[in-house]
Amino acid sequence: MTTEGGLVREIEERLARPWGAVNGLHLMLDEAQKAPLLFQVVKDIHDQHPGKVRFLLTGSSAMEIHDPVAETLAGRARILHLHPFTLAEARAHARGEDPTRDALPTLVSRLLGGRFSRGDFDELHERSRWDAPDRRLFTWNHLRHPLFPEPSSAAEPEEWVRDYLATYVEKDVRSLAAVGNLELFRACVRQVAARTGSPVRWETMAQEIGTTSITLRRYVGLMEQTQTLLRLAPFGVNPVKRVIRSPKVYLADAGLLWGLRGFEDEKLLEASGMLGTYMEQLGIVEIAKWCSLEPTAPELRFWAKTPVSEVDLVVSNRGFHIPVEIKLGRTVDRRWMRGLDAFEEDHRPERLEIPYRVLLHMGEPEMPDARTFAIPLWALS
Repeated sequence: MTTEGGLVREIEERLARPWGAVNGLHLMLDEAQKAPLLFQVVKDIHDQHPGKVRFLLTGSSAMEIHDPVAETLAGRARILHLHPFTLAEARAHARGEDPTRDALPTLVSRLLGGRFSRGDFDELHERSRWDAPDRRLFTWNHLRHPLFPEPSSAAEPEEWVRDYLATYVEKDVRSLAAVGNLELFRACVRQVAARTGSPVRWETMAQEIGTTSITLRRYVGLMEQTQTLLRLAPFGVNPVKRVIRSPKVYLADAGLLWGLRGFEDEKLLEASGMLGTYMEQLGIVEIAKWCSLEPTAPELRFWAKTPVSEVDLVVSNRGFHIPVEIKLGRTVDRRWMRGLDAFEEDHRPERLEIPYRVLLHMGEPEMPDARTFAIPLWALS
């Protein structure tokens, strides 16, 4: 089936009709990355027989990892990255509900697009107050628990996370790329988990795991391409003003962070202050999932000028820049907004379009001032 004629014959046999009678067929091909020659066949059929077949190609990796010279179908394909569940999808899945019958997607789209209003905030507040205790508990549990479909509603998902990590390292990545030293790759993955939410110093990190910064960057790139890692670049309208140039890295799912850090106990995480990192991780990845649905492909970055003048996330979309601060606490503290204030003040000379600021936390919805929406993360569940 790796030639146009072979695929055409397969279609004719399955449908029991000649190729000339085929029209408007929808054909799904799973694990497409394992047959890179198939992409040229799909391209030829698409170009030479328009309208006959619409292809849905699914796979678990980026094609360029498997074959750097494979046909990309540029200009012919729409690409959809399938992330783990959003909080809303996971909660609906656990309750047997339909997550599409909800106003949340529209509200979040407006929030990310610089069009969120006080009326939208009130609607989000009204939506979330129903079953608020359940939403809060569900979100609290998923600060650590995975949002993949199978384990998202499990009370004890540790075994699933352990097996997933083993399969990812020992099978998926090794089959996709020339990762000869699995122990070195494991060490890289663990170091990424240890540095979640912190700027990555490539040379220092490479020395600690006993490799070169070139190899480390390659392995981190593999994690990013297999959608296991999210990399945030520093924000800066003027590159000269990017005081902190190192990127930050986050794992694509909180459950993976939890597993790689040894399934840390909740009480120990609270005592050590590490739970705030889990909150930051979940908030940023949750926003990234919603941004992937936006046709404008919002850019996600962080801003840091000094240790006290920083913002966890800046969403740049449609010419607007929306600073987002993420805090674990339940009572809004004016000190939480110092970074937001500093971000606006620092970019005032550039007349940056900042329609409002967002504070994600675990308390109740409120507006601490006329330009700041304090939105509980659990309100997005």
